[in-house]
Amino acid sequence: MHLFHKTLSSLLLLTALAGFQSCSKDSPAEEPANDQAPDYAVWLQVGSWPNTFQYVVGTNSLQTGVLSLSGNGVEVTGKADYGIIPHGGFYYYPSTSSNNGKFSKFKFENNQLTAVKEVPYTYQKNVSSYTWVDDNTLVLIGVNGDSNKILYSVVNATTLAITNGELSVPASPTGYPYLSIGTTEYTKGKLFVGFMYTGNWPAAYRQVNVGVFDYPAMTLSKVVQDDKTTGAGGISMWEPASFVTSSGDLYHLATPGSSRSSMKLPSVLYRIKSGTTEFDASYKINLSDALGGSVFAMWNIGNGEAVVKYEDPKIAASGSQSSHIYGFAIINLSTGAVTKKLSDIPYDNSETLESVTVDNGKAYILSNAETGKDYVWEYDPATGKTTPGLELQGGYNYMLRVDKLKN
Repeated sequence: MHLFHKTLSSLLLLTALAGFQSCSKDSPAEEPANDQAPDYAVWLQVGSWPNTFQYVVGTNSLQTGVLSLSGNGVEVTGKADYGIIPHGGFYYYPSTSSNNGKFSKFKFENNQLTAVKEVPYTYQKNVSSYTWVDDNTLVLIGVNGDSNKILYSVVNATTLAITNGELSVPASPTGYPYLSIGTTEYTKGKLFVGFMYTGNWPAAYRQVNVGVFDYPAMTLSKVVQDDKTTGAGGISMWEPASFVTSSGDLYHLATPGSSRSSMKLPSVLYRIKSGTTEFDASYKINLSDALGGSVFAMWNIGNGEAVVKYEDPKIAASGSQSSHIYGFAIINLSTGAVTKKLSDIPYDNSETLESVTVDNGKAYILSNAETGKDYVWEYDPATGKTTPGLELQGGYNYMLRVDKLKN
């Protein structure tokens, strides 16, 4: 079963895959199985919720080659899923289901996802976000079973010793008794936790909230608020919507999402300047005006730019039954302007996936094309060019995530 629940677009269940392997674009000869830790990992899914099978395959290049169905990847269904956390050559995974409550540290090598260490973990009902305080300290943020308390877990990445507690926030407004957690960032001794007050789905209070907590005391310093929209940033482990730049500025994307489209509220990009704990009053960017629809995720790619993933409402409103309605665009972080849509990259079929990784100053973007070939697309911020890289082939329904495993 899935250890994290997220409904994706409905597609027919395909035959379970035996696995995957890489081979060169220039030669049909198959490469031998990777006998060591690869540089990158790609996660793919066969089927749609709840009948799904997930696979991981390693590759040493995102720029060239072909990733094909060939019995060389590993099925990880029931062991982990795409809510996994890559860091420092390892994967970390909090399983919160009642019959599998444990925190695992995995190594991916020899095309196997192998547990290095596991400890019991039943404190949080659902982990929604995380941040690294340093290379050995991971903070997980989620809610309790009634979704009316914010919980945290501080994990020692070496020993997997865990300290649990609760983050206090102001009482919920009348009619909105639940809490939903968004993205979390750490900078300069403080945790910035996005959250929103909600009622029965899809009701949400019109307010953006970022709780500022002193670390490691975990005491509330203040709540930064705005009423331009609602949303807490990404609402899952695989929907990044905030980051801290090398200069210390924090960017936070708040979006109501397509399921709350009747609220007719925009996706808004906020900035908290380095050393401050307030939204920059001169920087509240309505990305829906620029892109025409909701924006769901955001990745810092360097060179003063970010990639965002957005919904094209024209396709959604055209009567087409296609689920391939999610495109990518580039944001200039200094101005908040959308500088280009990455029109070379075909529309993807899900809004909430870890579709981007950054390596050597370039962004690598997964997109599951409705027709034609699938690639890991390379975007170079220095030149503004988008080119197809590693080709993916065969039988999967979703391209879940792409991870850089080696520093």
